[in-house]
Amino acid sequence: MMSNPGNVCPAVTSITCTMEHGRFPGDEDPCYLAQKAEVAMRLPRRIVTKGGVVRFLNQLIMSGLIQKEEEKEEYRWAYKAEVVFAIAQPVPLPMLATSDASKEKYKDDLPQSTNPFARPSREDWIKHNVEGIRRPDIILVKEKTKRWPGRAATYFDGKVHNDNLKMLIEVKFPGDTLSEDQRVDYIAIATNARFGVLRVEDNRTEKQKHYDKQYNAAFRPSAERYTLPPLQKGELPLPVPVAPPEGAPGTIPQPLHKNLPLLSTSRWDFMPSVEDWVMLGHEVSSLAEEGWEYVSESTRQMFHQFGAWVSEKGDWFCQQVLDPLTRQTHYVFSWMSKQTGEIITWSVEQSQELWRTVLLGTDITLEYLKQIDWVQVLNDFGNGTVQLVIQAAEAVAVVIVTIAVAAALVALVAIVAAAIAAGGAAAAGLFAALAAVGGGTLVVAQ
Repeated sequence: MMSNPGNVCPAVTSITCTMEHGRFPGDEDPCYLAQKAEVAMRLPRRIVTKGGVVRFLNQLIMSGLIQKEEEKEEYRWAYKAEVVFAIAQPVPLPMLATSDASKEKYKDDLPQSTNPFARPSREDWIKHNVEGIRRPDIILVKEKTKRWPGRAATYFDGKVHNDNLKMLIEVKFPGDTLSEDQRVDYIAIATNARFGVLRVEDNRTEKQKHYDKQYNAAFRPSAERYTLPPLQKGELPLPVPVAPPEGAPGTIPQPLHKNLPLLSTSRWDFMPSVEDWVMLGHEVSSLAEEGWEYVSESTRQMFHQFGAWVSEKGDWFCQQVLDPLTRQTHYVFSWMSKQTGEIITWSVEQSQELWRTVLLGTDITLEYLKQIDWVQVLNDFGNGTVQLVIQAAEAVAVVIVTIAVAAALVALVAIVAAAIAAGGAAAAGLFAALAAVGGGTLVVAQ
């Protein structure tokens, strides 16, 4: 039985948001979530990668919009997306930031970890009887001036935190369902009284959906190279389509990727944007496999400092070479441009430096790195950071990193794949070298 029947936010017309479980707090503005869900509904519901179909991209888009605002407001924000919880006893605990930079900046009021790979130490896992990991869609807190996103609890470090969890909201787009295991864990995190399921349904007619596609194609500068034949000499750009008899489909200003509903209270010094590839809804490539062509030119320009491999098509491979001085064999990892034949090569030692960069900027472990199948840029923040979508072990997550960390991670994903393709000795040697740098174990969040 729906506790909040009808559209939770009447101002948003192209979708209907209803609460299937729980009641949305009467003192909160439901349009905050509805506006972001409306944008997410216009973007592809799934993407196809070499590993299969990644479903429910909508939720990642919605989470990404919220995470932008969290970071800008230094995590003093009422809505918190994709908080990682350890299902501990007696109370599930949110994973907090662990980097030295965060500790120096936020002192004793640490925010949640912004990394989907955050985990308790092995000792804490055992001590607190952790049963698993959950990453609910949204946590709504009582006081946004306090960064703690959980219930009253004693954290792993012994510090006591007051109850600041107002509601856990799981968002379900068309075709997605709540599993029984999710329901049990989410109630453990928030209690049944503070657990809610927000159902999002598409209200657009088929003609309105077609109008949306035409409008985006007409206004996105790179739309032609993705969805239409190249413009011939003298050919005019697409005209603005006429709204169908049913009317324009909603309240979102076009084009979508440059008119995001970002509601932060302070002024934006830069304007984040959603990358063009997410507007397609068709097959896209991993950044490690010629996927840069699906990223906007402005975003690619930021990565040019890392070499031609971020802007040209090429092949990755691993070779065994003989050192003429030591007469010892070792492996190198290379990228060769299909356009110019240029070759860029990384030694094992240089691969270790890439891994150090990733470890400094994320909580990704070596075990997780081995499982990464696909990575793409989701958002360009415009300030030297990007938001990546990462698929590993059949789980998909978003993470905010600097462009240096993003470039290092993408290169490593390709290097690992090349080492595995070259055979057991190459992979074993690379993994041993990376393990010497650092990393740990990982249970993938659900």
